[in-house]
Amino acid sequence: MFVRTLTLAATLALAGTGAAFAADHDHGSMPGPSFELPAACKAASTAKEDSMKDMQGHMSQAMQGMGGQMTEAQKGLQQAMMSMNGPMMQGMMAKDADVAWICAMIPHHQGAIAMAQVGLRNGDNPEAKKIAEKTIQEQEKSIKELTSWLDKNAQKEGRQ
Repeated sequence: MFVRTLTLAATLALAGTGAAFAADHDHGSMPGPSFELPAACKAASTAKEDSMKDMQGHMSQAMQGMGGQMTEAQKGLQQAMMSMNGPMMQGMMAKDADVAWICAMIPHHQGAIAMAQVGLRNGDNPEAKKIAEKTIQEQEKSIKELTSWLDKNAQKEGRQ
């Protein structure tokens, strides 16, 4: 029930946002990054993966109208954010608060990497590109740290 409510709320919120933009761009032609939760996060989640994918699909449909006047950089940033939402929300559904936080943060950091890559591809300011490269390095380090914590703590303490 909670997942359905969350899905509906996210869809309605995004549908309202998308209505303000032109609807002449097809997001289906622009593949986004794919984020995968660690097995420990999937095992700990009380949400079914299919429900999260359905929600992500609904959110993506609601956002379709936003692409009409967007630049390639804006489209790439939007795709990165949309791709992280489903896995992030699935990760947060672990019963244990620590596991939920860690599992939600992994796709969040993956999204930051994807967004920094968009900046590298589309930006032209050397300082901004340097910040993007630094962001990628820091987020990769954080993902390793989060995953390591899961390996050490999630199953050993029965925290799922």
